[in-house]
Amino acid sequence: PAGQAAPADHSLHLAEATFRAQLDLLEQHAQIVPLADLLAGKTIGEGPYVAITFDDAYRGAVTVGLRELAHRGHPATLFVTPGCLGGGAFWWDRVSDGKTGGLPPAFRERALSEGRGRGLDVLGLAAQAGLSVLDVPAHALPASLEELTQAAQAPGLVLGAHTWTHPNLAALHGPEFEEELLRPLTWLHQRFDRVRPWIAYPYGLISPEGEAAVERAGYEAGFLVSGGWLPEGGWPRLRIPRLNIPAGLSEAGFIVRLAGLMGA
Repeated sequence: PAGQAAPADHSLHLAEATFRAQLDLLEQHAQIVPLADLLAGKTIGEGPYVAITFDDAYRGAVTVGLRELAHRGHPATLFVTPGCLGGGAFWWDRVSDGKTGGLPPAFRERALSEGRGRGLDVLGLAAQAGLSVLDVPAHALPASLEELTQAAQAPGLVLGAHTWTHPNLAALHGPEFEEELLRPLTWLHQRFDRVRPWIAYPYGLISPEGEAAVERAGYEAGFLVSGGWLPEGGWPRLRIPRLNIPAGLSEAGFIVRLAGLMGA
C-alpha cells in the first residue's frame, strides 16, 4: 500500500503506484489473460499474452493488488499457503543483516537447506548466526481467511496451492511431504469454487522425485519462480516457468522483460 515500508526481502513487496504503472504498460502492450487459457493455448488475437500470478497470499496483495485487478477487470491466479493465513510474518521478511536491512543471500541458502525453509527452524538458525529479526508491517503479513474470502469474490480470481506451510519441498520426504501437497488442495476445494489443481513450488524448488509425488497428489500443473516466458512448442507441465518481476525493477527493465529480451 502507498506510504508503507517494505520488510527485509524488499524484492517481494511492490509499491502500489508501481503496480498500477506496470498494469498500464501491460494494457498498452499485451493481452492479460486467464492462466488456464494461456496453458491451454486458448488465446485470441495478437500477443504477447500475460497471465498474472501471486504467491504467498500477502495481505497487501490480497487487499490492494487483487482489488486493483478486479477494478480493471483483469484475471489473476493466487497461490495460497493456507497454514500461514492469519499468522505471523514469513521468515524471509523478518531476518536481516542489521546493516542493509535486507536478507543475506548466504543465509538464505542455509535457511533452505539446514532449515528446510520452515519458519521456526530458520529463525533458530538466524539467532545462532547473530542476525536481526525484524518486526513486519501489517501489509507484509499473510492475509486472513476473511480477507481471502472477500478477495475471492472477484470473478476473475482463481486459487491454487502453495503447499500448507511453505517449506522447501526439495528437502522434505515421506508423510511430511505428502501432507504439504494434499492438505492445501483439499482445504481450498472445501471453501472456494474457483480452485484449480495447480501448485506453485515454494522458493521455486522441487526434486525429480517430488514431481512424481506432485502428480500422484492430483496436481495438473506445477510452477517455478523463474525461467522466463513460456516457450513455444510446449513445456514440462510440472515445471512451468514464470517471469519474475521484482519490486526494484525499473520501468525500463519492465519494458525489456515485456519485450521478451530478458528472462528472469
